[in-house]
Order: sequence, then C-alpha cells, then structure tokens
Amino acid sequence: MEVVYPRLAFDLSRDVFVVWLRWVSRESPPSPTRPPAQGIRVELKVNRNTVLGPTIVFRRDLDVPVYLRANRLRTVQVLEGLGGSRRGPVDLQLVIHGSVANAPFAALYLLRDYEGEAIDTAAVPATPLLQLQPSTPGEQWHVAAQANVRVELELEGRAPHRLRVIR
Repeated sequence: MEVVYPRLAFDLSRDVFVVWLRWVSRESPPSPTRPPAQGIRVELKVNRNTVLGPTIVFRRDLDVPVYLRANRLRTVQVLEGLGGSRRGPVDLQLVIHGSVANAPFAALYLLRDYEGEAIDTAAVPATPLLQLQPSTPGEQWHVAAQANVRVELELEGRAPHRLRVIR
C-alpha cells in the first residue's frame, strides 16, 4: 500500500496563502452588539508554524467577506525548512479559536500573483483548499473549529532576497 497526498506546487517568489472570513448572522433579529466584541479569531499554520494570526476580525468589519494574506516571508521561511528538500509533505491547519461568534466561515486559498492588500475585500473567484464552519447551535455564542490537510508540496522558483539579522 502506498499513501498518496494531493500535490501542490508553491512558487516561492509568486505564491501566497490567503484566508477568507465571512459572517452569516443566524439570530433573529440580528444583534451585532450583544454580546459585545463579537468576532472571529483565526490562525493559519504550516507544519505547526504560525504564518497568519492568531488575529481577531470583529463582526462590525465583516459586513462583506474579508481576505487576510498570510505573512509571505514567514511562509517562505517555513517552507524552505522542508529538510533541505524542494518537495515533501506539508500540513496546513486553519483554526477558528474559541471566539465570540454566531456563524463564522473561514477558507484557505493558495494564490499566485495575488494583488490584494494584507487585508482586503476584493473577491477571489476560486475554490478554496480548505474551508470550515463550526457546527454550533444558533443560540450558542462561543465557537471553535479547525481543519487540517496534508499535501505533497513541491517548491518552485527562488525565495525573495532578504537580510538576515545576526545578534
């Protein structure tokens, strides 16, 4: 028997992970201020290394879906640590931490030549690699969820030049 993982190519100079967040209110009538400070606390990990977050996006900022770009340099640094190989298994983990939220959605995209800002609302017309929504009853406010996928990742291109700080 041979285990086969989905294969992805990641261009170190052009590709980036982007997390999409959306809020769907299920309460009737909507109560965006009760309880206060409603929002989604989200994190993206690559091989157990955080490349985005954990960060909170408040409900008041989710009138439209929001896209968060993972830290590019941190992502490249983690991916270059595949044991010197340009190919290997990589675990991607998308987490909604215990947050005050009624119906948060989150999804993960791998995009090439993404022109969006670090926080953007311009739609990405694509299918996500991962998506999650906590299955929490509408009357409960404290939710958490996570989704994981292991992929065979092949690195392409060259990493952008950067200065290393030696202390």
